Amino acid sequence: MLFLVGNVNAQESYLELEKKVPVQADFIESDNIGNIYLVKGGEIRKYTESGNFVLKNSALAFGEISTLDASNALKMITFFKDLSQVIYLDNQLSERGDRVSLDMIGYVQGTAVCRSYNEGIWIFDQTTFELIRLDEQLEPTAQSGNLSQILGFVPDPNYIREYNKWLYVNDPNEGVLVFDWYGSYTKRIPVSGLKKIVLRSDKIFYIKDNKLFSYDLKAAETSEMKLEQADIIDFTLHDDKLLLITQNELLIYRIIVK
Repeated sequence: MLFLVGNVNAQESYLELEKKVPVQADFIESDNIGNIYLVKGGEIRKYTESGNFVLKNSALAFGEISTLDASNALKMITFFKDLSQVIYLDNQLSERGDRVSLDMIGYVQGTAVCRSYNEGIWIFDQTTFELIRLDEQLEPTAQSGNLSQILGFVPDPNYIREYNKWLYVNDPNEGVLVFDWYGSYTKRIPVSGLKKIVLRSDKIFYIKDNKLFSYDLKAAETSEMKLEQADIIDFTLHDDKLLLITQNELLIYRIIVK
């Protein structure tokens, strides 16, 4: 069970460093069973939840990886934005199934991608300012319509994730936009300037101003924890672990609640 950050209902939490691993990475993700993935350019390195190196895949010849959605360890999604390519990977980082060329199926400027239920995917198309859900056969099953007209501004998301029947769209300029499974806009969580959000235990986690924040989706309350590390590049969470990458290290912390 994930923690409550900071002082909430008389609970306090702190971090206990478990391991440092020398690495260089652009971003980090974890899967549903705790494995850690570090992405640098077009290479993915897989580690155990305790930080032991397992294997790497640098054979994906489409340039830099823009997104890795590892929420299903057996069928992860890699997205190469510059070439509009989606590639599925198994738990050995080997390609699984056919590659998807978004531009070839009519989405010429997809800028954000994530997996969806029943082997579907969500795409944000910057040409039409629209969220589209495709099923396993790449047929559209839900569409938001032109969001610039619906929202009153031009959205520019950098990170999207489906979680518990909702789609969360992080727009650094506007906040976190929330949509239902049908692509209908429901609300905005006014937290701007974010590179990434992590959804766990009905909370949105994010790092800002050298603090780890937790926004409770049910109570609409925010808690925080100050981080000692100043040069954080990216983060993720799994169970009671906070995983940070800096310029030269992977830091694995256990979150202690008392």
